[in-house]
Amino acid sequence: MTILFNFLISILLFIYGINLFSSSLENIYQDKIKDILQKYTKTPLKGIIFGTIITSLIGSSTIVTIGSVSLVNSNLISFHNSLGIMMGANLGTCITSWLVGFFNISNSSNILKLFNLNTYIPLLLLIGLIYSFKKRPVKSNILIGFAIFMLGLMMLSKSLNPISKYAWFKKMLLLFDNPILGILVGIITTSILQSSSATIAILQTISESNYLTYQNAIPIIMGENIGTCLTTLVASITTSKNAKKVAVSHLLYNIIGTIIFMILFYLAKFFSLKLLNIRVNSFHIALIHTMFNFLSIFIFYPFLKKLENLINHLVK
Repeated sequence: MTILFNFLISILLFIYGINLFSSSLENIYQDKIKDILQKYTKTPLKGIIFGTIITSLIGSSTIVTIGSVSLVNSNLISFHNSLGIMMGANLGTCITSWLVGFFNISNSSNILKLFNLNTYIPLLLLIGLIYSFKKRPVKSNILIGFAIFMLGLMMLSKSLNPISKYAWFKKMLLLFDNPILGILVGIITTSILQSSSATIAILQTISESNYLTYQNAIPIIMGENIGTCLTTLVASITTSKNAKKVAVSHLLYNIIGTIIFMILFYLAKFFSLKLLNIRVNSFHIALIHTMFNFLSIFIFYPFLKKLENLINHLVK
């Protein structure tokens, strides 16, 4: 029960921290965001670059994608221009998984501690409180939100470490050898947590037990990319037809991308590629996550017009 309680508290802290951090950053740029979007999303390539950068800064692809739904709903940008933002948002969210990798840097050396962001949690909280006393709530919330986000990740790692010693935990991980089950785990976990970053963080934490392989991790990451679309779909229910197209394009983009990568995955299994049996760590998972989203852009970019036509046909 203690392990479960610590796990749930760490997840709540993680999600609360990243939401506080994201919403505070969004408040800073709220007045300028519309002008910036209209200027930097005129072409799909500009949209991809903008979506990647803004999501990397805000730390949430969901906020950026839902923001695109709202902007299209308000006729501030076109559905066509939103496609690039959506693709860039998927890539930009990978920054969180790289941050988690840095959180797990060994503490065995004083030099390495300088590169471990957990070292700076108390300092960030202190500066955040100082800004709060000075009545600067936005800056305060950015620092405190980021510190809570890091604290949640640190607690997540510590809460899951004890269960790695149990035999039932090892047996449970063997279930992930079934790729379809792995995809479903990724979809369900991300849909429940409403955060793809939280799902990836959990997977990265589990990977530090040295029981996960590429064969286990890849399908879960694919499922996570589909699961993150749920929030956008829900947000689009009461919006205009064009805004609904943004949500549907987000879902189809990730489903088609997952199908393509799972075909490659099964080909690798068919040819018994040794890579699939290599143990993964936090950095490997961040790399898989980034490669999936980067290569999805590379594959889809030449066919964006066809994707747009398909969505126009589906959403009438």
